[in-house]
Amino acid sequence: MGNDTSKKNDQFKEDMMQSVIKSHNIKGRKKKMELTDQDAYDIIEDLSPNVKYFAVYDGHGAKGREAADGLKKEIRKKLIADKKKIAKFKELQKVESYFKDLFKSIQKKLSNTNDFELSGTCAICVLIVDNKMFAINVGDSRCVLGQKKGGDDKKGGEKICIEMSIDQKPMRDDEKKRIQEKGGEVSEKIPGAPRVFRKNDEVPGLAVARSIGDIVAHEVGVSCEPEVFEKELDSDDHFIVIGSDGIWDAMSSCEVVGFVFQKMENNKEDCSKLLAEECRNRWEVLNLFKQKYIMEINSNKDGEMKDKNAQHNNFDIDDITCVIDFINIEKEDY
Repeated sequence: MGNDTSKKNDQFKEDMMQSVIKSHNIKGRKKKMELTDQDAYDIIEDLSPNVKYFAVYDGHGAKGREAADGLKKEIRKKLIADKKKIAKFKELQKVESYFKDLFKSIQKKLSNTNDFELSGTCAICVLIVDNKMFAINVGDSRCVLGQKKGGDDKKGGEKICIEMSIDQKPMRDDEKKRIQEKGGEVSEKIPGAPRVFRKNDEVPGLAVARSIGDIVAHEVGVSCEPEVFEKELDSDDHFIVIGSDGIWDAMSSCEVVGFVFQKMENNKEDCSKLLAEECRNRWEVLNLFKQKYIMEINSNKDGEMKDKNAQHNNFDIDDITCVIDFINIEKEDY
């Protein structure tokens, strides 16, 4: 039994670099339409024979798309330049140091312009070297791993969701402490979620505790330093999903993993598209409930609207972007 498992894992290591990566993006809908279509993603499958990289960049603010595209460009350029060195990365410490220095240098570059005072981007990146996976996170995008223990390749087995990143929200104790020590404050001056502000000010109002760009927010404790998590992948690991918060605000990590397992049985090719569309549908349903509630609280006892504008309230829908790496599939499935 032990030898069979060892052989399976050895074969998995050989085949993993030939895995299939799929992606999909759906443009959001907001009152200010210039604040939509701010997500970017990147896939580099041939960085080296034993290395692949993929990422989602979730921009925000008036220059959010420029921030996301700029980060994508800078990281891609650096990874290609350093591909021989990266191919030898095995330890978490080296990956942490590399991306910490990289993000810091990009942050410094953005700080030398006036374009990103109130705009920036989050980033969720996956670097795989041989069968070692590193998830690199700045912000509130997320990475999850779909794992199945037991059963055969097609049926049965226990399906498991493993979160490979932690959302960096301002209310997280360690994030809030750093922001307050740097002179910022975390509050709900803008209803909906705790945000980062300068003391006694209405800006920047950032909903994440780490980002690239956002110069004003970085003056009061927001950080560009990534958190990096690692895992040695084996034959129990079936796929990796990364996505902007347009995914995770609509579905939980476990819901996403369950959805992908269900859909990949018959339609791996369109799985990322189906996931993005499911999240978009959930945003629409949630907004219908919001609209119904607004109309109810604005109606008098005869059912007439107190505020005529209430029935025409269009709620925002975030951009939705996901990338799925099917790391444990039979080649004949494609």
